[in-house]
Amino acid sequence: MRTTRAQGLTLVELLVAMAIMGIIFMLITQWQVSTLNISTRSNAMSRSLGDLNDLSGYLGDRVRAAVRVRVATSGLSVNAGAGSACSADRPCLAVVLPEYSPSGVVSRYNLYVYRMMPRSAVTHPDDKVEDPWAEGQVQVLKEYRSEDSGSAPTHCVLGVGETFDTAAAPACATMRSLGSATAFSGLGSYLVADYLTPASSLGAGQVPFAYDSATRVITLAFQHRQQVRGQTTALPAAEPYTLQVQARNVP
Repeated sequence: MRTTRAQGLTLVELLVAMAIMGIIFMLITQWQVSTLNISTRSNAMSRSLGDLNDLSGYLGDRVRAAVRVRVATSGLSVNAGAGSACSADRPCLAVVLPEYSPSGVVSRYNLYVYRMMPRSAVTHPDDKVEDPWAEGQVQVLKEYRSEDSGSAPTHCVLGVGETFDTAAAPACATMRSLGSATAFSGLGSYLVADYLTPASSLGAGQVPFAYDSATRVITLAFQHRQQVRGQTTALPAAEPYTLQVQARNVP
């Protein structure tokens, strides 16, 4: 009677099996990395869209309520120091807004100036997250408020029986002539938005702020730019997100 002896795997078979397993593990790893990249970028794009919606809605509300508006790319500076002038690379939007008392009556008017500026110009560490790539690639939008001013113009406080058009205070006169003002100093500053495509890189004919005095319409245009897992993305990809708002209270 013949007996058979069980044989194990040969070295070649083991090597082939290990090679196949290595290929399978590599494919699984690549799939996981690809899935993680897609998920991370999708989440980043979702946050970018939310930031753009918040920014345009915030500025849109300001413009709708404004009694004076001005878009400046020259002839105006905000706070003293290097880079304080509004320019094509650092455009500004200035608005004068009423402030209401608890009883619903206008008690004073405040000046707000919005200026695009390089992210690297933001020096306070609490105002931005550390991101070396972003320093030379994006701009931020800063808000300057007269209500927190340490010098002129302070907010425009109305006297008894006065309106914005008749108020005698120097700050009121300055705000009424917003279009001819050349400098505002000592305004409190706040960071409104980060990771914005620089004003000079929005594309031909595109600017963050544009004002049509005939229709009193302000056009806002912004694009969000960031680097996610080594890839630079812009939202919207083709051209900036735009919003047209009428400054209905401007005479």
